[in-house]
Amino acid sequence: MADDDVLVNYHNSLLRRSDVNLLRNAHWLNDQVIGFWFEYLENSIMDNSVCLVCPEVSQFIKLGSPSDTPIFVDPLNLSLRSLVLFPVNDSMFLDHPGGSHWSLLVYDGLVKKYYHLDSLNGANLGHAKKIANNLHLPYEEVVELKCTQQENSYDCGVFVCSNAENVIRHCLVNKDSAFMNKQRSHMLQVVLTLSCK
Repeated sequence: MADDDVLVNYHNSLLRRSDVNLLRNAHWLNDQVIGFWFEYLENSIMDNSVCLVCPEVSQFIKLGSPSDTPIFVDPLNLSLRSLVLFPVNDSMFLDHPGGSHWSLLVYDGLVKKYYHLDSLNGANLGHAKKIANNLHLPYEEVVELKCTQQENSYDCGVFVCSNAENVIRHCLVNKDSAFMNKQRSHMLQVVLTLSCK
């Protein structure tokens, strides 16, 4: 089988063999894996008051034209959600995915605040603030939350997926690096299980 074979076709997400292989070893996660995980969470443990925004839309909110933002954002009904999660990356290119670091931005619609969870101690805060400023949601501030810091150069995407799951489960609890290894295995097991269906 080639690296471009589709292993998982789940709602609006496709994962190819090359994407799934990123979960097998020490690799950065790409937009497809993070987007899949957000979609998996949305379809398995959420209700309509919570929204997970895919990496591509988050990137467009950050870098796209403010006049075009409503085209992508309005259908999500973000102002009606109590919790909105955005994967944030440090890429400054709108026309292709990439970047070298991921973090998580959470909008709490009940208190009108953004919370930023970054496994590299605020490295993406400027990118997160840009997303917050480009949305037309009322907010008071972007609060940098303390969270477990990665101990390597490649697990930031796994931290984003794990932190998103914990936020949704209302558990803003710090996890150690051993948990991140379990999270990577957990994500791979979900993907492999779904690929058999």
